[in-house]
Order: sequence, then C-alpha cells, then structure tokens
Amino acid sequence: MTHSIRPASPGAGAPALSPAIEFRELVDNREIENLSAVFDDIWATSPGPAHFGTAMLVALHHGGHYVVGAFSGDNMIGGCVGFFVEPLGEVLHSHIAGVLPGFAGKGIGRALKHHQRDWCIERGVRTIRWTFDPLVARNAYFNIARLGAEPAEYNPDFYGSMADGINAGDASDRMLVSWDFDAESAPSSTVAVDDIFTVLQPAEDNTPRMLPIPPGCVDIAVGIPRDIEHLRTVDRACAFAWRHALREHLEPLIASKEWQSTGFDPGGYYTFTKICETTGEEQIHAH
Repeated sequence: MTHSIRPASPGAGAPALSPAIEFRELVDNREIENLSAVFDDIWATSPGPAHFGTAMLVALHHGGHYVVGAFSGDNMIGGCVGFFVEPLGEVLHSHIAGVLPGFAGKGIGRALKHHQRDWCIERGVRTIRWTFDPLVARNAYFNIARLGAEPAEYNPDFYGSMADGINAGDASDRMLVSWDFDAESAPSSTVAVDDIFTVLQPAEDNTPRMLPIPPGCVDIAVGIPRDIEHLRTVDRACAFAWRHALREHLEPLIASKEWQSTGFDPGGYYTFTKICETTGEEQIHAH
C-alpha cells in the first residue's frame, strides 16, 4: 500500500509534512537493503553486523508482515517494521521505527504510526504493541500522550547488551505499550502534576531523588530527566543511576493491579492513580 502524506489543512488533525512524504511497502530487495542501511544510520551502528539485517527484512516481507519505507522524493529517509504476534490475527508488534536525524521533529513519525494503524485495520488487526526506552521523555510523551498507547509491561534489560551508538553501555530496559484502536481512552489525570506526590524526580544535580509512597496517597507522579540522551554524554554514571531508579519504581507500578496509568505529563512525569480494591474503579477523591 502506498500512502502519501501532504501538509494538512488547518484543523485537519493530521501532522503537516513538508515536503510531501510517501510511505510504501517495500517489495524490491534493493529497497529492503536500503532500509537496513537507513536503520544503521539512525541508530549509529558501527561497521559490522547490521542493526536490522536485510535477510530478516526480506523474510518478514515475504511472510506478509509490515515492512514500510518513508520517502522524501526518491530518497528513503526512514521506515518501520512490524510482525504479527499472538493472538494471531489480532495484534501487530511494531519492532522498529525511525527517521533520519535531519527529518526528526517534523511529524513523520506520527504519520508513520497512523499509516501502520490503517494498514492493520485493512487486515482486521485492531491492536499494535511496541517497546520503547522509558527514560526517553520525548518518546514517552509521543507514545502515551499523543498516540494514546497504554503501558502494559516494564521489561528490565529486555534485549540484553546492545552495541549500537544509542544503547551501547546501558541496560536495555523497555516499556511495552499497547495501542488498541477500539478501546476507550484510559482515564487521564485531572490533577496538576504540581499537586501530585512525586516519588521520583531529578534533584538539583540531576541525580534521581526517590521517596516512598505515603499511606493513603491516591495520585503519584514518576519523573524522569528532560533529556536522558544528553545526560548520557556528560554524566554516564548519573544516567545509569536513573536507569535503576526508574526500574525500581515503574516495574512494580505497571505490574500492580492497584495502580492505573493516567498518562505522561509534558514536563517529564508518568502519572498513576490508585484503583479501589473493592470495585476495581478509580478512587473518587477531592483535592
């Protein structure tokens, strides 16, 4: 399927892209090989094994999975790959998606996810799942606040050791999110982050400041650095401390049946609310 995205008219709700960007399924091995090279550029993969090899991409395409390139004119500037997972016929796992640095921040990623959604709907698939690094605030905001995906799992060191230029030297913790096209949106927090008890936030020196959840607390926020990628370049030890601090807080919260995710605040906070033990509903409380 070929899908062209052009600048949206005012109020259309779609991201405005300039120049026009085309998304299309890759069927030619030369284009698939090019996509592998583009992924290497995006993830700053050093010479050696590809970040996502051509042979695997060819096999996924041949099996009817989602292998799509993003083009600006004749130039491939990004792409996305997903494959069907259990329950089969219902869920697509989106494994990798990205655009070259020069095209970041232009709405292409959002348009690409909507292309993937439309592709799934044509095939009767109603849910897309994917993982992302929960320390990267811009990705958390995009996935949870902009797209409306729901946190489903926190997976410590999900991929094990990774050698690319983005992930090398850090544990590969990942949050799994689920984008269910038919589900009602999860309840959003109606309380300002400033009024929510924060169990994790950056201290003045950027190190993680942790506090226990006090008894009776029904709304909490879990903060992360505004720019973990920059922090990794200037203070690797501090970034590593954040990895473990966030794991300590998010893993039990997401696995718990007592807490419900209510979103991600643009200031860099995951928000949660307490679930009533007797009814399974959100706590009703005054502030």
